[in-house]
Amino acid sequence: MNERMRWAAYASIGAGLIHGAAIGLHADHPTLSRIFLVLAAAQVVWGVVALTMTSWSVTALGGLLNAVAVSGWVLSHTTGISFVSGLEVAESPTPADTLCAALAALSLLAIVWAYVRRDAPVNSHLGINAAYVCAAVTLVAAWSVTGNPHLHEELPLVDGGLAIDANGVIIGPSSDSTVVSDGEVSSAGSDAQDVSTTIAQVTATTIPKKKTTSTTVAPTTTIHGHVTTSDQAKAAASGWPRAFNPATPINLSGIQGFTPEQGQRALTLISNSQRDLPAYASYQTAIAAGYVSIGDEGSGFEHIIKYSYLNDGRFLDTTAPESLVYKVTGSSKTLVSAMFIASAGMASNDITLTSYAGGLIQWHTHNNLCWKNVSGVPKVVGVVDGAGNCPAGSVLQTNGAPMVHVWITPHACGPFAALEGQGAGVADEPDSVRVDKCNAGH
Repeated sequence: MNERMRWAAYASIGAGLIHGAAIGLHADHPTLSRIFLVLAAAQVVWGVVALTMTSWSVTALGGLLNAVAVSGWVLSHTTGISFVSGLEVAESPTPADTLCAALAALSLLAIVWAYVRRDAPVNSHLGINAAYVCAAVTLVAAWSVTGNPHLHEELPLVDGGLAIDANGVIIGPSSDSTVVSDGEVSSAGSDAQDVSTTIAQVTATTIPKKKTTSTTVAPTTTIHGHVTTSDQAKAAASGWPRAFNPATPINLSGIQGFTPEQGQRALTLISNSQRDLPAYASYQTAIAAGYVSIGDEGSGFEHIIKYSYLNDGRFLDTTAPESLVYKVTGSSKTLVSAMFIASAGMASNDITLTSYAGGLIQWHTHNNLCWKNVSGVPKVVGVVDGAGNCPAGSVLQTNGAPMVHVWITPHACGPFAALEGQGAGVADEPDSVRVDKCNAGH
C-alpha cells in the first residue's frame, strides 16, 4: 500500500467518527441526523477499505466523499443549506465541526498527494505518524462536544405549549381546530362589522358563516405572560437588519438575539411569503378576493385589508395574509409585502409574538390613526393633531393589534422592515434598537 494513502484513510475515519458523535446532538432534526449517520458510516468504511485497497475507483470515491463533506461544512457556515432542516441558517463554526472539516480536507489532499507522488520513496514511519495525528485531532474534537448540548435544543418551541406546521405557522397543542371563515362576501362593510379591532362604526348586514377545519391556526391558549425582551437589542447591536434582496440568500451569520429554530422560522416565513403572495400580484385580483383599501395610497404605499382574516384564528399564515401592501407609482400598483396582523387584545411584547423569531422581527402597533366610514368602508383619513384630536367626522383607533411586514421585494432595511414615518407605528423597543428600521446605530 502507498503509505501516503494512510493519511487519507485515517483522516477519513477520524472525520467519520466525529460525524457519528454529532448524530445525537442533532436529534431534534431527524433529516440532519440521518445525513450525519450516512456520512459517518461512509467515511469510516471508506477509510477501512482504503487501508487495504488502493484501486482507482476506491481513491476517486474517497476524494468525492470528502469533497462533499468539506463543501457541506463551508455552505452551512456561510449561506446555510436551505433544503436541509437544521442547516437553513448559517451558524458560527464550532471546534468539533471545524476539526471534522479539517480532517476531511486532509483526506482529500492526501489522496491527491498519494497519487501525484505515487512513485516517490516514502518514509517507513509516515503511516504510523498519520495514525497518531488523526487520532489526536479526533479525540480533541470529540472532547469539545462532551457536556455541551447543541444550540438547537436550548429553547423549547415558542412557549412549550405550541407546535409549528410545515409552513412555519404556529398551531395549538391539537393539530385540528375549528375556525370560522366567511362565505360569500356581500360588501366590504359587512366584513368590517365583525372585526373587533376596527374603530370606525360601519353599518352592514350579517354575513352567512361556515365552519371549516384548518391545521394552520393560531394557538387556542391566547393568555400568555407579557414579558420584555432584549433580543431586538442584541440583534441590532450585532448588525441586524441587513439589506434584503429576495434573489440572494439571507445571511444571518454573526447576528445575535435568536436561536437557530427562531432563525429557521423567520427564513420559512420569508420563503413562504415569496411563494404565496404573488397570487395577489394583480391589485384587482386581491380586490376581487375580498381585500379593501384603507385609503392611504397618497403615502406612496397602499394597504388593503381582508377583514374576515382578522378573526379567523390564523397567525402568520402566508396563504391568508390579513393585509397586502402595494407600492403606488402613478397609476401603477406593485405588490411589495404583506402585513400580518396578530389577534386583537394581544400586546406587541406577548411571548407568542416575541418567541416566534426572536430579535429578527419587531412587531409594532398604531395608536394615532384616525378612521372614517366612507361609503361603508373604514378608511384612514389622517393622524391625531398635537392636542390628540382627529379630524371632524373621524375616530381615533385605540388598542390596535400588533403587526409586522414581510417583504417580497428588495428593501434596504431588511425583510421585516416597517414603513417610514407614521407608517412605522410604535413598538415596545426604542427606535434606536428597532430591527424593522434602518437605524444609524445598526
